[in-house]
Amino acid sequence: MPEQPDPFSGAWRFNTQLSKLSTPSPRSWIQEILANFDEIHVRENIVRADGSETVVSVRVKFDGKDHPVEGSPAADMIAYTRVDQNTISGTGKKNGIVSLTETVTVASENGTLTLSYSLHAGPKVVANGIAVFEKHS
Repeated sequence: MPEQPDPFSGAWRFNTQLSKLSTPSPRSWIQEILANFDEIHVRENIVRADGSETVVSVRVKFDGKDHPVEGSPAADMIAYTRVDQNTISGTGKKNGIVSLTETVTVASENGTLTLSYSLHAGPKVVANGIAVFEKHS
């Protein structure tokens, strides 16, 4: 019997109408994810309202240990744990200090991925949001 693809795997496109961000919504935000129960590889392409572009790339094992992040202004390391088949929890660090916390969930029934996040400056939360993505074929 063939193995079912991981629910996180695929191309995901940001949906502005379904999302609630405390910062301006980007013009475009696409996540390309390849996952299995042991690890995840994510490539994000974000185009901000001002036209500037950021490409973030991570390859992380679900071991709770810090792994390098490429291209992110918010974090240079991230640690992920797989809570269950449809939930991932992450903690990002910049220069060794927690700068980002996130929970990512997939709702297979309606083809959405939801990223709930908080950005930190020391002990203070400086931005947060709920970004909703739809599976893109």
